[in-house]
Amino acid sequence: MVQQEIKMAKIKIVADSACDIGFDTAKKYNIELIPMNIFFGDEKYKEGINIDSQECYDRIANAKSIWPTTSQPSPREFYNAYTKIFDDGYETILSIHVSSQLSGTLNSVNAAKNMFPGKDIIAIDSKTATHAFGLMVIEAAKLAKKGKTKEEILTRLKNSYIPNARVCGVVETLEYLHRGGRIGRAKKILGNLFNKKPLIQVKDGLVDSFGTSKGFEEGFNNFVKMAPIIFDNLNTDRVILGYASDDQHTQEFYEILKDLPNRPKNLEVKMIGPAIGVHLGPGALTIAWIGNWDELWYGSNLEYLSSTSTLASSTSGQTSSHQ
Repeated sequence: MVQQEIKMAKIKIVADSACDIGFDTAKKYNIELIPMNIFFGDEKYKEGINIDSQECYDRIANAKSIWPTTSQPSPREFYNAYTKIFDDGYETILSIHVSSQLSGTLNSVNAAKNMFPGKDIIAIDSKTATHAFGLMVIEAAKLAKKGKTKEEILTRLKNSYIPNARVCGVVETLEYLHRGGRIGRAKKILGNLFNKKPLIQVKDGLVDSFGTSKGFEEGFNNFVKMAPIIFDNLNTDRVILGYASDDQHTQEFYEILKDLPNRPKNLEVKMIGPAIGVHLGPGALTIAWIGNWDELWYGSNLEYLSSTSTLASSTSGQTSSHQ
């Protein structure tokens, strides 16, 4: 029995840094984190190694002609990581990665996997990005730490975490997504953004739009009204409020939501990392969770939200400073 428990514990979770959990959190949960590449012209950086999020956003703000780009880690980087993991005595690697429709990272993973014939490496497409991706990686790592079997973790990923990982938000402009080639289905609203802010989500692995707001204030207020509905539909006890560059709006968002009676046990504010942030651009605000989601919770169904939200009448004054 003791031998079986030891064997079940020999599962290692690997992820790329587009999950935005950071290296400290990765260490806490025994996750091997592989950094994405950030380029400013010919200058190459490793996310979280020799460039941090704030430095990256500062460089974007000051960039005149050099537009930042990103690329996936090389197969060699995954090969080196996998080699060390097996040398450390792990028997199975669950390698979970940013949506294959947003990055070629899984191509590198599969190339590295082929260098280990007979070894148990499973490549997994998260079909999402940033903090929604990070939430599922942490949940998988917690299961591995509890001694769950490979099959149990894969079942949870397939049936719960991947299909229910959600991230949506409001961005200042679609220009960054458009230039970076990650605009996906959101391109359908490119011609209709005069004085409006785009509302985006990751859906089926692609960036998609579910509408626009008349300025940031409207978008902010509607997300505040929607939050209690999200909280009633969670599969886990954690929600991440994300921001790119400036956390002012996100901190105000947090201050309102933390007092909700149905707030999750863990409600956190975290910066969106450079690998995703260079495509969203400064000023983005997101909310990520694992649970149910219906686009009707936002915008087109505000009467329903107003009748069910505990913030219906109390938050308008708290958010009136947004312009």
